[in-house]
This record gives sequence, C-alpha cells and structure tokens, in this order.
Amino acid sequence: MKKFSRNSCSVLIGLVLLLFVFQTAGLAQAQKSELEKKYAAILGDYEFDLTEMGMGVVVVSIFCDADAIYAQPDVSDSPGEMQPVEGKEFEFIVEDDEEGRYTIKFLKDDSGKYTKCHVVNEMMGMDTIGTKIEK
Repeated sequence: MKKFSRNSCSVLIGLVLLLFVFQTAGLAQAQKSELEKKYAAILGDYEFDLTEMGMGVVVVSIFCDADAIYAQPDVSDSPGEMQPVEGKEFEFIVEDDEEGRYTIKFLKDDSGKYTKCHVVNEMMGMDTIGTKIEK
C-alpha cells in the first residue's frame, strides 16, 4: 500500500475545498435565480419626480442580490432591503433609521404590466408614484 505524500494530501484537500466553493456558489446562484424569477415583473429602474420635495427627478433601481430584493435610489450609496408584506403581492416595507418607513407597492397598468411604483413615507411627507423606465 502506497503512502500519500504531503503534497498529495494538500492537493486532495485543495480539490475538496474547491468543490465546496463551487457547490456553495451554485446554490447561491440557484437562490438568486428563484428570486429573480419571482420578482421579474417588478425589477428595473423607476423614475420619480420629487421636485416638490426639493429633490428633482430620482431614479430608484429595484434588484435582487443574494437572498433579498433591494431598492436603491440614485441619490444614495446603499440599497434598502425590501421586506415583503405578508399576503400582499409586490408590496414591501423598507425601514430606514433616519428617514422612517417606506411602503412600496407596485401597480399594474391598463395592459396588466407592472409599470408603476407607489411609495409612501409619512415621516417625510412623501406620497408619490414612479414610472418604470423601459429599456
């Protein structure tokens, strides 16, 4: 019976670790794909006219990353995680320590497509509807 050399053992351990990394990455990709499928109808960029609030036109990107869905305004460096409201399709809450609670609802147009996004933040006095930017 041959003995494994130290190099052979290191290579074997390296291969096992590499296999584990690929398996974990594949699982994360499968999860992401499921979220992207679930939320495909609402993902994308929405344009909000907030000139009355002194903010001008703001574009908010709705996207999935890892195991959650996020909203990120172009005036912010970090996205807010959107928590689904139980029992409501495409309705979410985003909690912000400084700005309060945002309620986000996606609305269908006359043709049945989700092209509108209604955002309310009582603390900021915000009640606005954005339009999806078609690409």
